[in-house]
Amino acid sequence: MSKRIYFSSSLLVLLVISAIFAPILSSFDPQYVDLSQKLLAPNNVHLLGTDQLGRDVLSRLLYGARYSLFLAIIISLLELTIGMFVGLIVGWYQGKLENLFLWIANIILAFPSFLLSLATVGILGHGLGNLIFAIVFVEWVYYAKLMTNLVKSAKKEPYVINAQIMGLSVWHILRKHIFPFVYQPILVMVLMNIGNIILMISGFSFLGIGVQPNVTEWGMMLHDARGYFRTATWMMLSPGIAIFLTVFSFNTLGDAIDKKDWKRQWNS
Repeated sequence: MSKRIYFSSSLLVLLVISAIFAPILSSFDPQYVDLSQKLLAPNNVHLLGTDQLGRDVLSRLLYGARYSLFLAIIISLLELTIGMFVGLIVGWYQGKLENLFLWIANIILAFPSFLLSLATVGILGHGLGNLIFAIVFVEWVYYAKLMTNLVKSAKKEPYVINAQIMGLSVWHILRKHIFPFVYQPILVMVLMNIGNIILMISGFSFLGIGVQPNVTEWGMMLHDARGYFRTATWMMLSPGIAIFLTVFSFNTLGDAIDKKDWKRQWNS
């Protein structure tokens, strides 16, 4: 277990360092176009080769890590904030409020997350704000549903019942007696979901409806490499491997932290 945590954590630390220090680690401007250097195979100057516009693939990969990773974290935090707030309230009060929440959740969960987010982006149009809204609009329900189930279970515990008998406020009970005991499954879900969000962002960009073409992002790099899959495989391999390692690291770390099989509640 500790080896898995160490391995995945090391990969993520390396990724974060690469993203933060991309301007220092990069030898080229990721947006600099030099057609005389287009489609060069990996060499001593361009370690991962160049793309169809002569842009250095390694530099674009490092800058793309900044965009893909930090955008995924921002989206995950928004989902977490909304989902936890709704889940705490619904799980505590239940009744008609829970019925309303389950009705809304069941409608959203009736559609595959990616397809519903894709349709939302299609309706709202291109743009970073619309992309963030489309993903948060779909994914917050998973956090809210898990939190609701956890609060309902914790509410039956003797220490929570005693706190109610003592006349402590609802906010105090939620903050001091419930939330500290439910953070682990939430943490596992966050780690798993960051990888999922990165895949969604990359998928949107690959389809041409995600970030703008002038933005350096892994999915956009895959989009640009579509026409050169056979002649310049390095263009697709580099971002593809980066996405795989990032998602793998988050999922592995989540699995390592997950000691009580909380993942089943994600799909419950």
